Amino acid sequence: MKSVFSKFNTNWLAVALLCAAFIYSAFRFYATTQELAQGTGEDEQKILRITHWQLEPGFREALEWVIDEYNALPEVKAAKVRVMQAPVPQRVYNQFMNVHLISGTAADIAVKGGTELIKGSALAQFYAPLGSYIETPNPYNASQYLSPNLSEETAEFLENAPWRDTFFDGLLGGYDNNLSDYYGIPICATGGVRLFYNLDILQKVKAFTLEQSTAASDPAWLQKLWRSPNNQDGYIPRASGIAWLKNNSIPQSLGQFYLYCYAVEEYAKATNNDHLVPISGSSYPQNDVADEYKESFLASLNPDIARKPDAIEVLAAYESGEWSFESVQFQEFFNLVEATSQFYPRGYLGLDREQAQRRFVLGMAAVIRTGGWDASSILAGISKRDRVEDQFEVEIAPAPYPAENERWADLVKMRLSEADARGVAPFAINKQSPYFDWALDFLRFATSHRINQEFSKRAEWLPVTIGANPPESIAAFSPIVEGFPVHLGMNFMARYSSATPPSMKNAWTINFNLFATGDLTREEMVENLEATFENPNLGIPKAWAIRYQKASDGSRAYNRSAVVEKLSSMLGNEAAAQREKATLFSILTNDEGIMVKRIWQESHPNEPIPIN
Repeated sequence: MKSVFSKFNTNWLAVALLCAAFIYSAFRFYATTQELAQGTGEDEQKILRITHWQLEPGFREALEWVIDEYNALPEVKAAKVRVMQAPVPQRVYNQFMNVHLISGTAADIAVKGGTELIKGSALAQFYAPLGSYIETPNPYNASQYLSPNLSEETAEFLENAPWRDTFFDGLLGGYDNNLSDYYGIPICATGGVRLFYNLDILQKVKAFTLEQSTAASDPAWLQKLWRSPNNQDGYIPRASGIAWLKNNSIPQSLGQFYLYCYAVEEYAKATNNDHLVPISGSSYPQNDVADEYKESFLASLNPDIARKPDAIEVLAAYESGEWSFESVQFQEFFNLVEATSQFYPRGYLGLDREQAQRRFVLGMAAVIRTGGWDASSILAGISKRDRVEDQFEVEIAPAPYPAENERWADLVKMRLSEADARGVAPFAINKQSPYFDWALDFLRFATSHRINQEFSKRAEWLPVTIGANPPESIAAFSPIVEGFPVHLGMNFMARYSSATPPSMKNAWTINFNLFATGDLTREEMVENLEATFENPNLGIPKAWAIRYQKASDGSRAYNRSAVVEKLSSMLGNEAAAQREKATLFSILTNDEGIMVKRIWQESHPNEPIPIN
């Protein structure tokens, strides 16, 4: 017997377990698919399926409430329609939708994802255009459905305005520029990114710092923070800092914020609290406080504030020497990054979004930066801590900016405006859905004033319908419209920049992160970035070729789309006739790469433009 077991390869046991798990999951998937596709089989109900990736606490429950309210409508019951949701984790959502859209088994309503396979013109192959349905009033905003607390003016507007105009953003969150039509209906908004403050830590740290400053002389750590003619590296004048320490407010200026972060560090040392850090950082970009100020620092590099700079223009300015990483704007931004990253947990880039939230919820960080989509998770986590004494109050506010006489006040003059905020979670209707009319009706119901306001309250997300009030707990995330427009920024390394090659974006991200963590010196980071920028196969020469190619390809794509829409309109499709007009306008305004050629010739006379 012993010899039999000694010859048995345990790897086969692992293979058997894997096969069994696969068979079980395949069976469960098949059973669930059949249930969703066929309903119960007894009452022959029409099952309308909704798929999304929003798994944050509150969203699913709020959407389920909307679904229950809709399913309870007499006309819905009479038609034997039943709506149900099937959320899918975000990490597999795109693959999930790719498979089911192509196979024809996708849900009737789904949030449009960021998949590389289904985008651009392919989007129109799988999702229905909605432009022809948004010009009439939303029937669920009729007077009998509206709240009696609405003003007469607002109620009249909602009842008579086109459905599109009842969205705070004019439904731009569901508009597709490439297809010149509306392909999604957002049901909520997230607003801007904000700072969460632990008020219990705030008061303790303020009291501790005031006690330190009332000694015969300030301690050395505090003295270096006071900005004066003799200390230009200080953050805030002493009088302003002491005045803030004596009140109960959170930091109202950037100088106060850095004073607070340094004070938290000293308080943690004095109380032997090795776990407490000023800021709960992670690899999640929205947790990075320094990122808040990047575009504000670099905005002054744009010499023409009257229009949006094309990314290739920004790179051409680098080639001509108009800016470099030695420019004062970059150097001071790097100074801010060094000053901020020291307040994150050690090894913070190895932490994820959930770990950063957990640290703040457990009272081991004084501040966390994130968006409104995380607010309900954070606030619920704090309120559900086992011991009452471990719970604490939170104040949410925009990141502070430098006040007069504080460090960086001459460079960072205003924040980035959030006036371009859009509705999020745009639900699209599957073209193959047999229940298109009911899917459209449900989206109208979900975005009506009464329903959307209650959804917002339950989900703790911002509403999208005009006149709907946000929940008090997340009102701080409402868009701030003051500031300079986002399109005037110099963020040419953003993921949405069409001209910057991935090699340059990756080089920026990798080197910048290594610099922030102290693994690269500033000089080493700049040297690496300059080498990549000047590399003919990876850098700016490649960017020229990509930008020119995309401009040319875009013109050809519009021409092809115009022919298809023309044929469809000749066959009687009225919506296609409208899209044809929009496509013709795009053709007229698209220059087939002429602008790129002009910029190239101005900066590289007598040289041929690089071509892929």
